[in-house]
Amino acid sequence: MTRNEWRRRDEVVGKDVIDAEAKKIGVTKDIAWSRDGKLALVIESEDEQESFLSFGEVDRIGDVVFVKTKTSLQLVPTVVCPMCKHKNPTEAKFCARCGHTLEATDEKEEKK
Repeated sequence: MTRNEWRRRDEVVGKDVIDAEAKKIGVTKDIAWSRDGKLALVIESEDEQESFLSFGEVDRIGDVVFVKTKTSLQLVPTVVCPMCKHKNPTEAKFCARCGHTLEATDEKEEKK
């Protein structure tokens, strides 16, 4: 019998993420992918900041996710809804939580 090398999203989401110094750096929130097909985990820290962690930087996944180094995290750019304070992707036109229209980052810079 061959061993299954593939894992499902629900086997990773919600797991604690631990760095090489055995410190918790966050919890896996989702899986992301780039336009060129690379995969990453979306990690949410204690202060609710989201970061991307390339699968190449994951040491192993078991009961927790072990990462090679905390410095490999890339912050996720977000725009905060002025109505409900929900963090949305920068390209979002409307808030995912309340539906409020979000101002584009380029428009904000032009107004300054």
